[in-house]
Amino acid sequence: MTWMSWLLLPIVGAAGGFMAGMLGVGGGIIFIPLLTWLFGTLGLPQEEIVRYTLANSILLVVVSGLTGTWKQYRLGEWQWRKVLSIGLPGAVVSYAITYAIQHGDWYSKPRFNLVFLFFLAISLANMIFGKKQDSENQTAKENPILAVFVGVLAGAVVALSGLGGGVIMVPLFRMLLKMPMRQATALSLSIIPILGIAPLSGYLLAHNATILPFLHTGYIAWPYALPMAAGVAVFATRGMKAAKRISETTLRIIFAILSSIVIVKTLYDIFS
Repeated sequence: MTWMSWLLLPIVGAAGGFMAGMLGVGGGIIFIPLLTWLFGTLGLPQEEIVRYTLANSILLVVVSGLTGTWKQYRLGEWQWRKVLSIGLPGAVVSYAITYAIQHGDWYSKPRFNLVFLFFLAISLANMIFGKKQDSENQTAKENPILAVFVGVLAGAVVALSGLGGGVIMVPLFRMLLKMPMRQATALSLSIIPILGIAPLSGYLLAHNATILPFLHTGYIAWPYALPMAAGVAVFATRGMKAAKRISETTLRIIFAILSSIVIVKTLYDIFS
């Protein structure tokens, strides 16, 4: 790794962590393009590029979620009952899909890119066209069945895209459960670790990962993951603070701009 890589990795981690804290999406839309490029330069088979990218992105979104959860806990804002009721069913689905990805060659890089784009497009459309909630203080709709459905769908998103699940949870919390933006982002951020820990453990314990020319445990590449994780841990709480000072409209615009940039970049990679 060059000095440029050591400089770039924590900067990208900081940007992803800040965005995760501000928007509740885990930061995967920042991490994944860089990780895909880094593992692509190592000459790995396409299926292994996907697995390494998913594993390390999931690790980073778990770090961002844990940082946010700890901040919520200290402020007395952590809704642990709601987090567990939504997160645990999603974690089961996330682990099952991850197991299938690890033990088969059906999930290629082109399919991964298409899934990644699909979920980003859904999230982007909601941020642009979704109805703004009338009040940040309004009471969210209580519907345990819909809440579990959102968690299960988010678990599938984590396993298939490495995005952390927030790109689905935040829009669906707003659409189905009528949550204000800030409440949706806070709840999403605290659910992300539960969705990610089960598949992350599978990637860490994997014995069939292609050997890399540097230290790795299973599919976790430590020279990439650690500098990015440091940036995530430091800046996730700063993103949470920023979210409290920014209007919902501004948050939606920021999310839409970032999503659009990543969509264009991924489309360019596919067709080039």
